[in-house]
Amino acid sequence: MQNADLEQAVEISNDIYWVGSGSKSFLSRNSYLRIFKGSGNVANMLIDPGPSSDLNDLITKTTQVLGDISKINMLFINHQDPDVVGNLPYLCKINPRNVVLATEDTWRLVSLNSPQVTFKAVERFKNFRVSLNTQPSHRLQFIPTPFCHFRGACMLYDLESRILFTGDFMGGIAALGLMATEDNWPGIKAFHQLYMPSNEAIRKAVQKIRELTPAPLMLAPQHGGIIQGELIPEFLSRMEELQVGLDIISSLEDKFPMLISAANEIVVVFKELCDEETSRQVLGYFDPDGSYPALVAMSQDGTVTDIKGEPVEVIEALIKVFLRNVPADRQNILKARMTRILLEHNLPPFDLLLAQQEASADFLLDEN
Repeated sequence: MQNADLEQAVEISNDIYWVGSGSKSFLSRNSYLRIFKGSGNVANMLIDPGPSSDLNDLITKTTQVLGDISKINMLFINHQDPDVVGNLPYLCKINPRNVVLATEDTWRLVSLNSPQVTFKAVERFKNFRVSLNTQPSHRLQFIPTPFCHFRGACMLYDLESRILFTGDFMGGIAALGLMATEDNWPGIKAFHQLYMPSNEAIRKAVQKIRELTPAPLMLAPQHGGIIQGELIPEFLSRMEELQVGLDIISSLEDKFPMLISAANEIVVVFKELCDEETSRQVLGYFDPDGSYPALVAMSQDGTVTDIKGEPVEVIEALIKVFLRNVPADRQNILKARMTRILLEHNLPPFDLLLAQQEASADFLLDEN
């Protein structure tokens, strides 16, 4: 599946298909189609139907499997964001008999822009479990994950396939394919640092995943790669220790002004050492493209005004980009001046600077 054609629907497990979009963009959107077959009733559930901008892809891929998108008769939504529910009004119009499953907190907001359909609150099911009226019966379990990142967020566990549909939780940016690898972790980490409010909320979600019986074979998020195998316990363990949102802001409140100041001084040095066109192009990397917020907010003149995400790691990313694009004969000068700036602001000089090209300490004096 790692090399699957993502222009087509992809079967990730028996009767479960990825029908998402944006696989080549910074922030992919994963929608999933679950077909519950039986000798009696047949349920076709769409999980996190995605934004309206992806509707054509959703229709194409779902039709490849079902023959007609109007055959979808169940919808599960993790939370209320438009990248999750944008297609919900269309799907409910073409099949008014659709049943929508979500938490009451989620539906309270979603219902403002959706037609009258049958809504089932997951809180009303005994023990957050339901058996579908199919032959044989299929079992679903709902796992609320409050404040990951929305109060009413809720995961869906398909007990037959042992796939846990996690919504934004365990999602990531810059996906490298349909299935996650170790290389996906930086994107998962950055996504959570931007969007999750606190480590406490994350720990509670991780604990709920660890308690699932039987344990999930796959974690299928709404963004990024699908996680399976040994990466599941590994990524969950890392997630438990990850500082995000308010954790980052609280821990760096005193140093934040210094980081902004240092970042701006580094930008000035980079501009001095590069030609105007290279400088303009490189600083353009940090402009938001509308699909995901820029990690560094800059004014039109290239002044850093805000840092989003984990500030120290954002500065490291800035440094990496600058070192990669400065002329080779000026790299040592840039490293020396950046290191001096960081030290003058009582900030760590970063392992990146000290390890780059195995440079020795005398590069700190190289300014000619």
